Amino acid sequence: MTDENYYEQLGVEPGASRDELREAHRQRVADLEAAREKKNVSESQLQANRDEVARVRAAWNVLSDPFQRQRYDARLGVEGEPSGDVELVDDDTGASQSSGAELTGWRKLLAPPPPKDAGRGSGNANGNANGVAPRTDRNGRPRPEPTVVLPPGMKLAEPRVRGMALLFDISILIVIFFSVSLIVPRLIQSDYQDIQDRISKTNDLHDARESVIDAKGAKDKASAQKDYNSAVKDAKDAGVPARLRSTEQPASPKQLQTYADNQADKIKTTGYITTGLTLVLALAYLVPISALKGYTLGMRGRKIRLVRVDGSPVGWYGSFTHFALPILLALAIPSFGVILGLGMVAWAFFDRNGQGIHDKLARTLVVDA
Repeated sequence: MTDENYYEQLGVEPGASRDELREAHRQRVADLEAAREKKNVSESQLQANRDEVARVRAAWNVLSDPFQRQRYDARLGVEGEPSGDVELVDDDTGASQSSGAELTGWRKLLAPPPPKDAGRGSGNANGNANGVAPRTDRNGRPRPEPTVVLPPGMKLAEPRVRGMALLFDISILIVIFFSVSLIVPRLIQSDYQDIQDRISKTNDLHDARESVIDAKGAKDKASAQKDYNSAVKDAKDAGVPARLRSTEQPASPKQLQTYADNQADKIKTTGYITTGLTLVLALAYLVPISALKGYTLGMRGRKIRLVRVDGSPVGWYGSFTHFALPILLALAIPSFGVILGLGMVAWAFFDRNGQGIHDKLARTLVVDA
């Protein structure tokens, strides 16, 4: 364990409440940054000042999280607890729980934002705990205070601005997806599209055959048979074997499904390569620039950037985790993975800290540049 005492670093007692820790952290950072503006400050003094700010933020990151603080106190040998019921506050979601009913794991991660009247934190009539003007929605109503404490002058990006940046980046990802899907499979497997067509027409034939079997009444049977005959004609054009499209001795739905599955097995490897290349190109567009510069092209155009929850640069790990999770989810589950991936990102527009589920896992925030 480090020799640093986080309580001494913030200038508070071990039994200090979270609000006292928040105020002490904010004041210490403000004092240290104000000291940089003094005259005749040497470069070595500036560096020492920056190192001290980093230590103060590290102390806040540990002590503001009730679970990390509990472990730290145990290692530090702190005896006794603050009097009364201890309120545990999830720093990412702002959800409050009593010490006897802590949320853990996915329940903690997915806890919804607290009610709008539950906002708290130090501040004044003209600003919030970060020293910036209170946030309001598009109708001028105040938004709940964020539970994270950012460096003075730094504030969370507005949802509308973040949404526009997100739309730009998603447009680039869509171009990457369709470009790879149209070009790569044909380069790897010349008959890829022909097999895809046979699978599609066999599935149509399968559905039409089931409709004929399930039809009730002469009118329904006639309509279903007409659709089946049309599906047979399309299947013939796609190259489906004659034994599966016979109208005299029609194939069973099970036989049609087996044939479609066998055809799908022939292009499975090509599909994996295509999906993998799409993932690599998407991350190549998003991760390096955000890890090095703190923004994507969409974020740069809207003058916002990605940082860690303490305001420090996001780095490679944070950037990779932030972007890889929703993209991997969208590609890994063909049927509804895109919806889940977008939902993971869209959670940010309902969270008081502007964090999607991927932000919570990566411990990142989107702020004004």
